[in-house]
Amino acid sequence: MRARNPACLPSLTALSIVLWTTIPGLAGTTDTPASDRAPNVGEAYQRDVDKAWERAVEGRNPMTACAMLKGRVMGSDSPEAFRALFVCNVDVPVRYFETYLDLVESGEKTCYNFLREITTQLPAMTTSTESLQKMADSVAASGENPSAVTEALGSAAEEVMTETGLEDPKRLVKNRLAERIREVCPTEAEGILR
Repeated sequence: MRARNPACLPSLTALSIVLWTTIPGLAGTTDTPASDRAPNVGEAYQRDVDKAWERAVEGRNPMTACAMLKGRVMGSDSPEAFRALFVCNVDVPVRYFETYLDLVESGEKTCYNFLREITTQLPAMTTSTESLQKMADSVAASGENPSAVTEALGSAAEEVMTETGLEDPKRLVKNRLAERIREVCPTEAEGILR
């Protein structure tokens, strides 16, 4: 994990203000396992996010639905496109793996199945940190205001930002799932969370 440097927070991309204050999941408010509603990303991309979220809630892999969304938003410099992309890279996989852990807990799946699923599917579900950062920089260059980043992000800044930009989406997903993984699969938890 990259080191965090609070002194660098004021110099983060302008998109951070828009992103972290408009996506509840990124500030830690929609990461409850019972959430059956997708985070709001704006009218242009909501239907795509809702479809991916629905698949995740049902325990079906949302990768195809998010891949279609990713194809639509890449190259865009709109905050809504970036929010939708980030939801598909963090909130949707978290919801899918929460559902999978419910199956493990009920005995329908095993911790070994979960380990295999998260190891093979999480990398395929998430865009690279570099791609997300490039899009964030593009949105920032389009005129968003970066002043007061620290105030806007509050305590969420420590979780999602590093001194060089965005945290790796795979790491964010695992961080959000860590407590539940340790609860459901204590023996395998360290291997899963690497």
